[in-house]
Amino acid sequence: MKLLTETILRGDKLFVLKEENFPYNDFPLHIHPEYELILVLKSSGKRYVGDSIDTFSSGDLCLFGPNLPHTFYNKHLPADREVHQIVIQFNEDMLGEGFFNLEQFRAIKGLFERSLHGVCFNGTVKDKATRKIKEMLLADEAESVANLISVLNLLGQSNEYELLSHYDYKSHAIHRDTERMSRVYHFLLDNFKRDISLAEIASVANLSEEAFCRYFKKHTRKTHSEFMNELRISYACRLLQQKKLSILDVCFESGYKNISYFNRQFKLHTDTSPLKYQKKKFPDEF
Repeated sequence: MKLLTETILRGDKLFVLKEENFPYNDFPLHIHPEYELILVLKSSGKRYVGDSIDTFSSGDLCLFGPNLPHTFYNKHLPADREVHQIVIQFNEDMLGEGFFNLEQFRAIKGLFERSLHGVCFNGTVKDKATRKIKEMLLADEAESVANLISVLNLLGQSNEYELLSHYDYKSHAIHRDTERMSRVYHFLLDNFKRDISLAEIASVANLSEEAFCRYFKKHTRKTHSEFMNELRISYACRLLQQKKLSILDVCFESGYKNISYFNRQFKLHTDTSPLKYQKKKFPDEF
């Protein structure tokens, strides 16, 4: 599975500003030469950025630099997959070559450097930037340009952020390695509800079992089994929120064959039992 290169159509605009609604997120791991600022208004699932795998949820605000492999994915979840987000895509030279090299934009230039790893914002800066981004939808084009610079400057001056990927992805060799990881990600997402042997997943990566274990841990900071359990428990939580299945049914539907092991993994990942989790979601029905 090759990395998809997305072509962003800007038309005669300085940058792309759009509000999007989808039934779910299943866009493949991809790159593009533009910077991309994404505000998740409603959605949750898995976020893949470079060598980082994490969960995302409503309210997340992330900036991805040029040619950084990334995607949000939640098609594997059983319910509540709807996506509502605001996306801003722009080139560094949108206001002229070297514009952001000027001294007064030093904070923005630093932000651009950090974005090569992917940046997720938090705290008060996220709240302030969220308000400004929402206001951009109602502004005219000239106001939107000024607002975008204001948002970028705000984010650039803040230390309330987390870098997502270890690598900055300027290297073509790293991109080739990411294509391999993309194959692994999508295979696990498509098959996590069944038993997957180490030999099978290693063959997807075209590696020996021993080499795959090192490779997967290096890129995800998790073992293959830890990642599988994370996927399965995330899926189980969504099933429990629907209250259509018994806990035993949820156990089997999520890919587990042993209820005791399922309960232990659920407690490990959520700090509660499946029954208590369900009671918290439906307090009036117990």
